Amino acid sequence: MWYYIYNEIISLIMKYSVCNERGIIVKKWNYIISIITACLGTLIMYESSKLSLKYTVSGPGAGVWPMMLGGLLLLCALALFIVTFINKEKYEKLEVILNTAANKRVYIVMATIVLYCILLKVAGFYLATALVIPVLMYIMGERRIKRILCTMAFGVIGIYLIFDVLLHTKLPVSIFL
Repeated sequence: MWYYIYNEIISLIMKYSVCNERGIIVKKWNYIISIITACLGTLIMYESSKLSLKYTVSGPGAGVWPMMLGGLLLLCALALFIVTFINKEKYEKLEVILNTAANKRVYIVMATIVLYCILLKVAGFYLATALVIPVLMYIMGERRIKRILCTMAFGVIGIYLIFDVLLHTKLPVSIFL
């Protein structure tokens, strides 16, 4: 029974979405992603316009970098839309199969980054970073424990020296402190 329900759900998804039996069709998803990215870039630019965009003696205002990044995001969305439109025949035939080993690694890294963001609030920046660096290195195929531990230690110490000691910038601390 569950197999029948699963097959019905998959067939409905395939019927009403931009997927086929093997994967997703790149052309349609490129259009969708470019529109979403353009909306996000526009939103970032709009929100950053509420901040100071003036250059002062102490440097650019708080809205300058977000405005530039929002504009860059908007340009990238436009470029994706144009390239997809120009090469529509090529992208109509091109499919991406989501269930490959390489893609599964990407999904694992994405989940690790989400957990890292949660861990930043709970454990603080230094502990969360010290935990996530070895995990990401292992996911990426590094198996030498000495290299993993050295990268973790020098990475966290380097970040501490640059941000805390030199720049006097406080990074997120644990909610328990």
